[in-house]
Amino acid sequence: MWIAKGLFLGVWLFGYATIIELYAAVYRHTPSNSAVSIHVITSLTSSNPWWWTTCAVCLIFGCLIARIWSVPCAIWIGLAVTGLVPASFLTLFVVLVAKLKAIAPGS
Repeated sequence: MWIAKGLFLGVWLFGYATIIELYAAVYRHTPSNSAVSIHVITSLTSSNPWWWTTCAVCLIFGCLIARIWSVPCAIWIGLAVTGLVPASFLTLFVVLVAKLKAIAPGS
């Protein structure tokens, strides 16, 4: 059970780390009423080896924390509720990419 909890905690950490990275690298410097290319986001995330390294480190830290520290049930419920934020951002991003690919010329 600690492995499942650790992976959940690692994914939670990774989701918020990704949001913070994208905000710090892109959106903080972007003026209002402007757009960010999908290539910028993919170059900072799935095409970046440091992003994948961060994923592995967050999963390992999550498993270590879950193994060492017995967390009360209320904290796991709080993590599940707050984990909906990065999950909804990911879902929104995937849907928008699918819509853009559908309307792109030559697709």
